[in-house]
Amino acid sequence: MSDRPATRLWLLSFIGFWVLFAGWAFASPYNGPPDEELHAIRAAGVMRGELLPPQDPKGGTQLVPKSLDREWCFPQKVTVPASCVAEPGGDETLARVHTTAARYNPVYYAVTAWPLRFWPSWPGIVLSRLLNGAAMAALLACAMVGAVRWVRNRALVTGVVVAVTPMIAHLGGAINPNGVEIAAGVSLFAALIALLYEQREGINRAAVALAGVSGAVMVTPRFIGAAWFVLILFVMLVPSSKARLRELARSGTVRRWSVVVAVAIVASVAWTLVASTVAPTATDHGMSFMQVLRSAIVDDMWPNVANQMVGVMGWAETLMPRLIYVAWFMAAGLLLLGGLALGRRVDRWRLLALFFGTFTPLLGLELLTANSVGWFNQGRYFLTGAVGLPMLATYVMARNRLTGDQIRSITRMLAVILLPVHLVCLAYSMSRWDSGLVSLNPFNGSWHPPYGVMLPLALEVLGVVLLYVLFFRTSRVPAKPVVEEEQHLVGV
Repeated sequence: MSDRPATRLWLLSFIGFWVLFAGWAFASPYNGPPDEELHAIRAAGVMRGELLPPQDPKGGTQLVPKSLDREWCFPQKVTVPASCVAEPGGDETLARVHTTAARYNPVYYAVTAWPLRFWPSWPGIVLSRLLNGAAMAALLACAMVGAVRWVRNRALVTGVVVAVTPMIAHLGGAINPNGVEIAAGVSLFAALIALLYEQREGINRAAVALAGVSGAVMVTPRFIGAAWFVLILFVMLVPSSKARLRELARSGTVRRWSVVVAVAIVASVAWTLVASTVAPTATDHGMSFMQVLRSAIVDDMWPNVANQMVGVMGWAETLMPRLIYVAWFMAAGLLLLGGLALGRRVDRWRLLALFFGTFTPLLGLELLTANSVGWFNQGRYFLTGAVGLPMLATYVMARNRLTGDQIRSITRMLAVILLPVHLVCLAYSMSRWDSGLVSLNPFNGSWHPPYGVMLPLALEVLGVVLLYVLFFRTSRVPAKPVVEEEQHLVGV
């Protein structure tokens, strides 16, 4: 069977997501996205061959051009515009600069941020952002091919609409390995659902390859990626039929890709041990456990973490209009509760296991350590696992009760409601960086993006339109289910 339809689907998906991310890449000031300067300094050091730089109690230092070291006058100060700091570039004198990412795994930086070696200024920053976005868009495009070509219903398309929040798009226009890790989570869920739950003869080798690539990518940038991979694999595999597990174990393709992921995990763990990343310094904040619990649940800590999964932009500082969070939570709740209501017992177990496995460990650790190390969680930290909840829930609904026509209607309704939110979030964030005032007017203020205000807005509009086309086309009910015996995935 021809690969041409899958190639066209991959290209449309890739271009749509990449253009959406590019809007953020051109809109954000240097160090506007979370932790960007810290990762840019690490990237510039890696590209100069400084893989294990001098260490200090809060990270380490890298020998980088002074043009990348800028005053932190506007991050976490929502009323201060980005004009308070000098633009990057202009001074390539080398200096030792502190970064908490000084000993992070260098692979991500070598692949996505190499332009900073040659252009430690706006061109290098924007190119590095675009490469990061391209890596994320490629993984999401692979997930879309799996959702459409390997699954008998189009339910996973609905899940992707809800899973790719504005926060993920923001990370797609940044220098930060967290975004690639999250995109790998989306593609891993798509691959495992197609591989494990679709009834077909033999092994879907393309799904195995995508799962292998996604797993290897997920575990490489940060050591916590290995924990995410183990959690996702456990939830998706247990319980499974013994016959299916034996079939997977006998597959040479599964064994080969398992070795690839195992090598990636070993390499990631080895780097963590060799780099010897220092734990946060413990202090006493004077809070009792009940005070910690009240702050987490009643006050703004954990409710704001939930908002951050949708999008509290910058350094978790720029809140969007409240209706945006209401709309996204309602969409995610519709799918999750629908999966729990319509699923079988094993389906409910998987959804609940994924939900509690995603949130309980980090939130529980925060409760135990908040008095000594402070509040450390942000919503984006949970997205690697959380992106699977709407995908798995919608698949469960479609497999058990919903018809293709119903899934198509839900997908298109959610696309109509949620896709414009991406543009609104970009405009609000640009306004905050331009003038320190959160509004829908990014044209007023003392700071403007280096390549103009219109370019990021035009890119974001184009990205939204392309994704509308993508989701409307892929939500069509096919005349016959398309689950190919041997479909070679473009981009794997």
